Amino acid sequence: MLTRLFGNKYHNFWTWFIKHSDEFFHLDENNVEPLFKSLSKQLAKINRDLTFEFSVELIDGKREFIISADGIYSTFPDVINLVEAAPKLDHFIITAFRQRGKEFTIQYNEVELDPADIFFSYEAYSGDQIDIVLYIKGYTDNQDLDGAVFILLDTLIGEYDVATKIRHIDFLPFEENLTIKPILELPDIVDHI
Repeated sequence: MLTRLFGNKYHNFWTWFIKHSDEFFHLDENNVEPLFKSLSKQLAKINRDLTFEFSVELIDGKREFIISADGIYSTFPDVINLVEAAPKLDHFIITAFRQRGKEFTIQYNEVELDPADIFFSYEAYSGDQIDIVLYIKGYTDNQDLDGAVFILLDTLIGEYDVATKIRHIDFLPFEENLTIKPILELPDIVDHI
C-alpha cells in the first residue's frame, strides 16, 4: 500500500505534465513565469528541492526537460525515480540531472563567470572522490559568485559527478601558482576517479 501511494506521486506528476505539455513545448515568454511557477509547485509535491530547466532550442524537434536536484544529494533518488517513471513523450527529451556542456560562460544574477578565470588543485580523498580548491580571478566572498561556480561545475562535469565524486570544495582568490590547473582540465581528472 505504501509503495503504491509513494509511486503515485510520480505518476500524478506526469499526468499533470502531459496535460500541460503543449504549453511547455511551445514556451511563450509572456506566459513562462506562471507556467514555471506551476511546474515548481507540482515538483514540490514530490520533493521541495527538485528544480528544472528546459532547453531554449529544440533538439531534433524536441525540447529537453532537465529535472535536477540542484546538487542536493538527498534529492537524487527522487530525480532518478521521477525520470524513470516518465512516459514516452513525443516532443520531449527527459533528462535526469544537469549534464556536461561545452565551453561556456555562466551568467548568474549579477555575476558573469568565465572558465578562463578559474583554476584548481585537487587531492584524492578516497578511491572514488577528490577534494578540490578553486582559484578564481577576482574572487570575493559573494553568494552569487558561489552559486555561479556551482552551476559552472554542474555544466563542466555534470551535476551527478559534482555531488558523487567531489567530496569538498574550497574557493580562494587566484594567485600565480605552478601547481594549479585550468578548470577545463577537471573533467579528465573526474573521469579517471
